[in-house]
Amino acid sequence: MSDGLDTLAAYADGRVRYINRSGKLGMLEAAPEYIASMARELVTSSQVVVDRIGPWTDPRLPAPRQGNARLTFLVSDGLYFGEGPFEALLADPLSRPVLNAATRLLKAVVESIVREPSTTGPGA
Repeated sequence: MSDGLDTLAAYADGRVRYINRSGKLGMLEAAPEYIASMARELVTSSQVVVDRIGPWTDPRLPAPRQGNARLTFLVSDGLYFGEGPFEALLADPLSRPVLNAATRLLKAVVESIVREPSTTGPGA
């Protein structure tokens, strides 16, 4: 996005972190079950990608250029990622389930934070 990047992190245990491009942080350590379930779905769909690509071994890249999206997977043996134009990633059968799961989770997290600000962490 022209005004910054959003970052969404999902964990296998259902925890979620969201950093809005404005710098505001949302942390759901004990997420409601419907959100925890979406987080687990995102991790499951991400595992399919990680199983097909290798870890990134080159120096860190700059932020994605406008119009691109980057899917980053932090795994015990390194950093895995895919990047490309958002529409191309959405059309790709490997990345589409990850983007769809992430979009559903992001919407639910933002709605949850707006509805119940007490569930967020510092800086929200």
